[in-house]
Amino acid sequence: MSEDRPELSVLILDDEEHIRKILQLLLERAGYQVFTAPTGEDALTIAKVEHPEAILLDIVMPAMNGYDVLRRLKSDPDTRAIPVIMVTSRGSERDIATSFQLGALFYVEKPFETQDLLEKLRVAIVRAANGDAAPSSAPDSLPA
Repeated sequence: MSEDRPELSVLILDDEEHIRKILQLLLERAGYQVFTAPTGEDALTIAKVEHPEAILLDIVMPAMNGYDVLRRLKSDPDTRAIPVIMVTSRGSERDIATSFQLGALFYVEKPFETQDLLEKLRVAIVRAANGDAAPSSAPDSLPA
C-alpha cells in the first residue's frame, strides 16, 4: 500500500490454525494488514482495540461459537459498525438466515473461491466506509 494511504486491516477468527494461516496469507498478498484470533474472546478484544475494517468469522468453534461472537460484536457500540463476513463450512439455510439475522453482511462457504471472498471483503469495506454495513437480506443478493 502507498505511504499516504493507511493499510486496511482485517480480523480473522477461526479456531483452526491452518485456516487462519491460509486466510492471512491470502489477505496479506492482497495488501491487507491481518490480525488473527483462535478464540471468540481473543477476537472481541482485538476488534475493540484495533478496529479492523472487516472481520472474517467462522461459526463452529469451541467455547464461544461464531453466532455468540457476532451477537457481542453487534451489541457493542465500539464494534457494531465493523462488517462481518461469515466464512464457514456450514451451509444450511438456517445457518445462513441466522447469520444475516444477527448482522453478518455476507456469508461464504468453505471451501471458497479466492476472488469471491476478496470481492465480498472489498464490498464490505466500501459499504462500511459509506455507512452501510447492514446485512444483505438473502444469499441471492450477494455479488457474484
